[in-house]
Amino acid sequence: MVKKVALLTLHGMGNKKEDYHEELTEGLSDSMGASAWSEVHVESIFYSDVFQNAQNEFFKRVERKVGGKRLRRFLLYGFADAGGLEHSRHLKDSAYTKVQERIFNALGTAYAAMASHSAPIVIVAQSLGCQVISSYIWDAQHQGRKPPGVWRLKHGTLSAPELKFRKCATLRLLVTTGCNIPIFVGGLPPDEIKPIKKPNKKFIWENYYDEDDALGWPLQDLNGTYNALVRDYQINAGGIMTSWNAFSHGQYWGDRDVQDPLAHHLLSFLGHA
Repeated sequence: MVKKVALLTLHGMGNKKEDYHEELTEGLSDSMGASAWSEVHVESIFYSDVFQNAQNEFFKRVERKVGGKRLRRFLLYGFADAGGLEHSRHLKDSAYTKVQERIFNALGTAYAAMASHSAPIVIVAQSLGCQVISSYIWDAQHQGRKPPGVWRLKHGTLSAPELKFRKCATLRLLVTTGCNIPIFVGGLPPDEIKPIKKPNKKFIWENYYDEDDALGWPLQDLNGTYNALVRDYQINAGGIMTSWNAFSHGQYWGDRDVQDPLAHHLLSFLGHA
């Protein structure tokens, strides 16, 4: 079936599985109904493996020399992803570019499935994935004479509509959960913090965070530009054992406070609402 909306997901930091998105997509399918859901093309972007092998090898080398192994593994597998991305940002053939290639290629696959060149894109990003997709869109909007990231590569064989699609020009909704963008930019003066530009007039950015999630932050308070671009929603992610503590960071995918408004938006974009 030809699809009408492209839904892309990006996971967060740490050692993830390729089916990380299933709790979200199963919930959306149930709430939207089979007919409407069949018109949505899903691309789950997986990039954990770009960093994981190196992290595993390093941990094996030091494992017998350190204590607190569970905490150390959590911190290494999580924050080394972020460090690896930022460290390699301006290098050719880097982890930063490889991760962006995953997004670029997923958008290409989604484009081929769409019924229209101007089909709406919806992106749901979790944790580090919020910084990843923000960087991708920022780079697409600021190519200049020295294009960053994946835009260093040659894309001359792509049609103008497809290239526009891969630059997220038709992005209608960006949903960020457990977003840690402030960890990357919070040390800058407010006037130096610059978010992505609105890809189009209909663009919506919704940011969901749990007050008990130390890795998830509101965004509107970064500065006036973010305040005008994003709407923060404080939710209580997770169940009785996780909603009140730091474990809430991993509970957004299955939370109805995220799924229900997302399903409503998708139905609207499909013309069913």
